[in-house]
Amino acid sequence: MKRFLFFIVVFIAFQAQAVTSYFYYVPFYDLESKPYIETYFTIIGKSIKYASLNNGFGGSVEITMLFKQDGNIKQFQKFNVASPLLTDTLNKKDFLFVHRFAIEPGLYNLEIIVRDTLDKTSKGENRYFDIIQIQPLSSNIQFSGVEFLEKVEPSNEENMFTKNGYQFTPFISDYFPANINKLQAYTEVYNSKSLGDEENFLLRYYITKVTKDEPFDVYQMSKKVKASTIIPVIASFDISSLPSGNYNLVFELVSKENKVLARQKVFFQRNNPVADKRWEGMASVDLKGSFIEPYTNIDSLKEFIRCLFPISSQVELDKALVVLENKNISEMKKYILTFWQSRNSLDPESEWRKYMELVNYVQRLYGSKVKKGYESDRGRVYLKYGAPDQVTESKHEPSAYPYEIWQYYVIGNQLNKKFVFYNPTLVGNDYILLHSDVRGEVYDKNWERRLSSRNNSMYNFNATQSDDQFGGRAGENFNK
Repeated sequence: MKRFLFFIVVFIAFQAQAVTSYFYYVPFYDLESKPYIETYFTIIGKSIKYASLNNGFGGSVEITMLFKQDGNIKQFQKFNVASPLLTDTLNKKDFLFVHRFAIEPGLYNLEIIVRDTLDKTSKGENRYFDIIQIQPLSSNIQFSGVEFLEKVEPSNEENMFTKNGYQFTPFISDYFPANINKLQAYTEVYNSKSLGDEENFLLRYYITKVTKDEPFDVYQMSKKVKASTIIPVIASFDISSLPSGNYNLVFELVSKENKVLARQKVFFQRNNPVADKRWEGMASVDLKGSFIEPYTNIDSLKEFIRCLFPISSQVELDKALVVLENKNISEMKKYILTFWQSRNSLDPESEWRKYMELVNYVQRLYGSKVKKGYESDRGRVYLKYGAPDQVTESKHEPSAYPYEIWQYYVIGNQLNKKFVFYNPTLVGNDYILLHSDVRGEVYDKNWERRLSSRNNSMYNFNATQSDDQFGGRAGENFNK
């Protein structure tokens, strides 16, 4: 069973007719091991009102942050953020604000109020509500949260953008579009001196696909660091060739015995149409000496391509369908080689072989005479998201069809997500995906009634729970 230590990083866009702002926060710890929050706000300049000042035009917003427990306000932050001074209002600039403050560990209901100080109407105010949890610093070595950066440079100054000898410009998003070719991030390591003041460690950071824990292609770095009260860490990657997709940026602190002492990861999404155009050069791919060159059976090559569907992007899937339709052996080989080179340009064969082991594994578990394992719903989910952290299986509830509930603690930036599979035919081993709360997957608010439809009528489509049935536990199993 997998266990993850994580800090929540929240990206929020407040949008109203008068104020638009972006916000996120990252938890850190001070020299006394007490937690504090670093908050980042970007105010969209054209969304606020401006007034004439002595030397130009200016505006401001008032930001209020309420941290509540059981309806009581436990902490209160209120501050004004002024816009840059403008010579005219035709070129309104966005402006950034960083605010740090101590906070006690605990679970809080957070309310944020952003108000345009020059707009006294209700349209000038926007509110957001969230739940955040601040963990106490443990006695073990651990990382802080992770802050994405737009820019970083050494600095001896002291202002809201500086920390530990650097000046940071936060990047307030986990989405990296095509025009951004560098990924930079900051995190901190705590309690490294617990193993000795002179202890040395290996710091690793790398990019992975969200469905894998291994470094993706060439996106991995490492360096030696020495024990310190706080070890500041800055990671930087050129992502100009990183294909579109969902990724994790992973940090690890490793001992001399090659033991991972602490690990932290943060999700990000990349959109890179230029890198995705690799298929345009597929025709010129050299097959000589490649792992796929010896294969000449067209049926085998078709299977090698079809089994990639669960992990393929839409661009890859569209290209695969064309290649399969053409039925050209050389083209099929070039597609397969190009696909795996995009996953690991240094060793595409090893990536292919590891994946084929998984394909064979799901075939043994979920395959049948009429359907390949990767074609089954459980097989597809397993290949796309990896092994579930927990499986609840039920075959003998009186009112329900046989079902399985798969739980994943983390899928990308989604926490505690589940899949419900069931066997409505009561025959064989083919379980159909009935419901999931993962974005982009099948969602059915009536899944409990459908699961128990042997004894439930489906006439009431507003009812989401099944009728009371002796021994029925599907809803309880899903929500636990």
